[in-house]
Amino acid sequence: MPDLEFSERPQLNRTIMIAAFAGWSDASESATRAIRYVARGYGAVRFASIDPEEFFDFTQLRPNVSLQGERRRVLGWPANEFLYWKARDPGARDLVLMVGVEPHLRWRRFGSLVSQVAEATNVELFLSLGALLDAVPHSRPARVMSTSTAESLGPGFENIRLPGSRYEGPTGILSTILDGMSHRGVPCASLWGRAPHYLQVRPNTQVALALLHELQKFLPMKLDLAEIQAAADEFMAGLDRALEGQQQVVEYVKQLEERYDREVAGAPGGAASEPETRALIEELEQFLRRRPNGDQGETNRG
Repeated sequence: MPDLEFSERPQLNRTIMIAAFAGWSDASESATRAIRYVARGYGAVRFASIDPEEFFDFTQLRPNVSLQGERRRVLGWPANEFLYWKARDPGARDLVLMVGVEPHLRWRRFGSLVSQVAEATNVELFLSLGALLDAVPHSRPARVMSTSTAESLGPGFENIRLPGSRYEGPTGILSTILDGMSHRGVPCASLWGRAPHYLQVRPNTQVALALLHELQKFLPMKLDLAEIQAAADEFMAGLDRALEGQQQVVEYVKQLEERYDREVAGAPGGAASEPETRALIEELEQFLRRRPNGDQGETNRG
């Protein structure tokens, strides 16, 4: 079986490819929730997949067994799939979505397979979705950090100017793919949602919604976000109930709110110092570790 298998070869033009991976770059499953919402909203159709055999250590990420009927057992393997949506207007942009799981092995080979799909579908812009845990309050609108690898994202996106990433350190499969795309001359942008580190609930619909709002700038057809907005409102109401009476957590969140508000206002000294932030995080984590296992509620489901 080939590593990359096509069930269909759609003829696409001026394509935007969007990718999100479960794992390291998907805090609180926010990015994968967002891209699956796009796939469902567009009615995207699966057309290709990457065979997991060469790219995963199945002792780290084990396949799942499920029952279909009374006796039939079905194995489910880690999936990296490509879906497409073709615009009705011949001049409009088409869309390819990659929904996957970050592989353990052979990242360069894996990235080359993604590039093959991009070349076969005439991708002109690559967008990656991610989410990270950060010292931000859940009680404020989730924020998204956006960066790009090129000064211009191509025709139709001249009004979108994003800074280059200043990050240095350990990275994930998305950076491998971004590097390959950039070397092929495809402009790339990365959208990262900031999820409250003290919650780690899955999925965090508030952060997924923020990613979708930012993604709307690039999509060829606007999405109806009413359904996920309702889910985010319910999510927030559940958090408020879960945090009632947890005074130490509430006080910590208030400090994060003050920092957040200073950053948004752009006041001098708005960002908290690194030692201050680290002390806040350590204080809350110590509190969470001291809580009985049976009383973790929704604030510490890692």
